[in-house]
Amino acid sequence: MGSKHTGRRARVAAAGLATAVALVLSAAPAGAVVDNADIVVDAQQRTITAIQADTMIRGLAPLDRNPLTRMWEHDGRAEFTVTGDKADEFKGTIKIGYLVGFPATFGGKIRVSYSTPSFGWNLGWGTPGLGFNGSLVPTVTGEIEVGFGPGVQQVELASGAITGASGHISLVNFVGTVTGVIGPATIQPYVTVIADSGDTVTTLGRPWDI
Repeated sequence: MGSKHTGRRARVAAAGLATAVALVLSAAPAGAVVDNADIVVDAQQRTITAIQADTMIRGLAPLDRNPLTRMWEHDGRAEFTVTGDKADEFKGTIKIGYLVGFPATFGGKIRVSYSTPSFGWNLGWGTPGLGFNGSLVPTVTGEIEVGFGPGVQQVELASGAITGASGHISLVNFVGTVTGVIGPATIQPYVTVIADSGDTVTTLGRPWDI
């Protein structure tokens, strides 16, 4: 998934403001509403599915009162499932992020920041292979040159190691901002699951205008 860079100056901040972010390695609850999902079959003939569920993104009035700032709140779930022989032995990485679209910018750079709690859980729920012991860590910091616009920028927010046949990341009241944008911004969330073998699947959510 590439990105097109045109435009001048923008600054993006994605921070855990009053945010609860949890990585829970268990099956999705029956009430979860799947918004989008895509699959890949790996070299061991296991079907790997990347899923977004219960997604809700709401535009907010920017706290800095800057007319060039777009602010949003994101609730939802990033999930994965693995089926097939030895599914419980699956190991890989899950990544979450956005495609950020903008008609024009005021400067020429996007600045990204994101932070999450550190996790040290091993949640098996009695099911072999379901476990997590590590951190969901930020993967993009600093400034990215984007030009005057219009343009679309891929912003990978965070990633973490995963094991087992299923699991999910829950985002509650996650707050992000784009500063330096002239006109509305469009936010499209995505989830990527990468097996240790390199087999990769990405699912794109619907675009949200902010």
